[in-house]
Amino acid sequence: MGSFDSLRYRNYRLLWTGAILSNVGTWMQSVALAWFVFLITRSAFWVSFVTFANFIPTVLSPIGGVYTDRLDRRRILMATQSFMMVDAALLALLAWLHHATLFAVMALTVGQGVAFAFNGPTWQAFVPSLVPPEAMVNAIALNSAQFSLARVIGPAIAGAIIAVSGSGAAIVFSVNAVSFLTVIGALALIRTEPSGSAERRPVRDLLRTGLTYAWEHRRIRTMIASIAVISFFAAPASALLPIFAADVYGRGAASYGALAAALGLGSVGGALVLGRLGNRIAARIIAWAMVMVGAVLLVFGAVPSYPIGLAMMFLFGAAYLLVVSGTNSGIQLAVDDAVRGRVISIWVLAFGVAYPVGSLLAGLVASTWGPRGTIMVGAGMCGLWGLGLLRQSGPAPQALLEPGG
Repeated sequence: MGSFDSLRYRNYRLLWTGAILSNVGTWMQSVALAWFVFLITRSAFWVSFVTFANFIPTVLSPIGGVYTDRLDRRRILMATQSFMMVDAALLALLAWLHHATLFAVMALTVGQGVAFAFNGPTWQAFVPSLVPPEAMVNAIALNSAQFSLARVIGPAIAGAIIAVSGSGAAIVFSVNAVSFLTVIGALALIRTEPSGSAERRPVRDLLRTGLTYAWEHRRIRTMIASIAVISFFAAPASALLPIFAADVYGRGAASYGALAAALGLGSVGGALVLGRLGNRIAARIIAWAMVMVGAVLLVFGAVPSYPIGLAMMFLFGAAYLLVVSGTNSGIQLAVDDAVRGRVISIWVLAFGVAYPVGSLLAGLVASTWGPRGTIMVGAGMCGLWGLGLLRQSGPAPQALLEPGG
């Protein structure tokens, strides 16, 4: 299978194109928002808290998963994307009028997070319906590739706009609001059969059913645990990159940007590799990718060399993406469609909550042990988990598409 095969399908091509344009705007806003909050407060605490405020509503993802299985997924996405567009437009308006108080910014940030708690599981469950089963992993990988590519492009554009204009943040917020029109337009053009279940049991019962299903399937349970481990122990490495650039390598903001770009480009490369593997992705590949994450971060933490750091960040991005998209694909291939939204919402929860908690803890530990020691502890935990998965999967590769477990 070619790395871009899923783009042959009209519905998926529409969604992918709209998503990458919209995600560029989203990543632009993430950079501008941190700068904007700093200008309002001159406080490092509030700059970090705005990220927390954006992520904490992810705890609502399992409820979003219930509605993902109950209602038509395309309509949910239309609603959540429209809500996020209005939210971004309000932020832009307040910035232009110079009426953006800290409370207003935080409230709108939480609003974006709540919308994502419903959008995230629905998006992940919707993607497989746009391609035939044999192209599912390729579609998931390309979805991750566009997100990673936007993560490289968006901050670079936002940084340039902020650097040349005193109203840079307001401009970026406006661009982000307009960018939502691309994905909303794509969703309007997509033609699929309405999804959703006629089941009208209480939300609590449907939620319990999804949790029970995920727990009773060993493969799904393992994939969710793996994404939680890597998000908690490895993903915070990206939060420590500014400290590495300044304190370990003795360099400035440009070097930090290069490290972040190397990570993003590595993620794109990892996504393309996964896309070529397609449904041949096996549990052992995910396990080896986890071991690679540990090994790469160990070198990154142990060797205080900027060129080596750049290379390690590229490899980390590739291996990290293989684990993230590989676990997602493993669940998508194994789960029944009737509970797909609820099960994938647990993956979104593990992914979305473990990262900010791990980043917060990594920051506290780094203040005592230093960033290098902190990274190496996380590296060791990821490596050990990967080795445990290798022992569990046995000597022969087992395709994730095969039934069982």
